[in-house]
Amino acid sequence: MKMSKNQIVMASIGGVALVAAAAVGYLAFDAYSAKGEAQEECEGASSAIQRMLRADVSPDKDSELAYRKNRDTLSGWSEAALAAASAGDRAISSDVNEAAFKQRLVDEARALSELEGGANGKIVKPDFTFGFPDFVTGDKLPAKDRLPQLQRQWGDIKTLVETLQSCGVEEVVAISAAAPLAKPKVEEDDRQAKKNRKKKKQSAEEEKPMYTVETYSVDFRAKPAALVKAVNALATSVRFVVVDSMSFAREGDMIAAAIADDPKASAGQQQHSTRRVRRRRGQSEPDEAAETESAEEQAKKSGTVADPAKESPFLVKMSVSTYDFGSAEKAAAPAADDGDSEKKEDEE
Repeated sequence: MKMSKNQIVMASIGGVALVAAAAVGYLAFDAYSAKGEAQEECEGASSAIQRMLRADVSPDKDSELAYRKNRDTLSGWSEAALAAASAGDRAISSDVNEAAFKQRLVDEARALSELEGGANGKIVKPDFTFGFPDFVTGDKLPAKDRLPQLQRQWGDIKTLVETLQSCGVEEVVAISAAAPLAKPKVEEDDRQAKKNRKKKKQSAEEEKPMYTVETYSVDFRAKPAALVKAVNALATSVRFVVVDSMSFAREGDMIAAAIADDPKASAGQQQHSTRRVRRRRGQSEPDEAAETESAEEQAKKSGTVADPAKESPFLVKMSVSTYDFGSAEKAAAPAADDGDSEKKEDEE
């Protein structure tokens, strides 16, 4: 069936109208969607502005200036605190070999053993090893890869012994390097634990530890004045030292020992009770003044007297940690580089 010209024209007009309607519908839908997205963005920006306006710090120029000022103040304080904390840092020599370190350790341990104290006139008893029995009295050599840590540990132990001796400590009974105290564990869910593990891996690759910690166990005998002086000396030491834990107790009770070993005191007590029995029985009694006088004389003869100056010292147990921030090694590194460059220039 053939279509007439009018039908063909009408069909064409209908097709064009349909396409135009579809285009107009798409454009209207796109405009509506864009309007909705713009409205959402506007609402989000408006809520963000409202939150900033309600915040403690208002978003204006004065707040920005105050923020920068506080940042500079904090940065200055942090640098000053780090400088004070790292004043006692020590540079570790890389030129020392195993035999040289062992010989140095033996010589310095012998010198420390000669310091004055209360153990037969010395600060330590004979053959004291200062926590290094394999090297001080033994015939072993330290491992090469442990030399940096051993140098740091020996320097700390030497400083601790000299500090305690200068404070009047009677005797250093034992001292040795110990494992650092474990940090308390924080309970985390699986997702948070995974995130923290990823962050730790990334930070370990990017940054080195800010400081190195070495922990020591120290046992010593000291009287109260020397103990207080030693604690204050450690707290104010140039080397960054932290007393993690401390306990102390008397090695013996002077008064109880004197009473237990005083037969005259026991006899005096027994004689006093005998007098009471005689009075109860109505026997003849001496004059009260004479009895009082004899009791006082017996108290002077048989009484127990405790002298605080002769009291036994405390046995103190300490856990001490030292912190090294690596500033000495950083300061020594440029000097070494300059020396190498100067040598190269001289050779040229």
